[in-house]
Amino acid sequence: MAKNFLKVTCKDCGSEATIYSRSTSLISCTVCGATLSIPSGGKANLIGCTVLETLE
Repeated sequence: MAKNFLKVTCKDCGSEATIYSRSTSLISCTVCGATLSIPSGGKANLIGCTVLETLE
């Protein structure tokens, strides 16, 4: 079972962030406040961002 971090970019403002792929809390953009991902009980659902790179 891979537990990876993801380097993502916000769809609204373009800022980059590193998030945990199985986060258990809502993650917001630190620049504009848009929601990047929501927890789903397993892998987080990425709703306001796109993945740039998978970090291990």
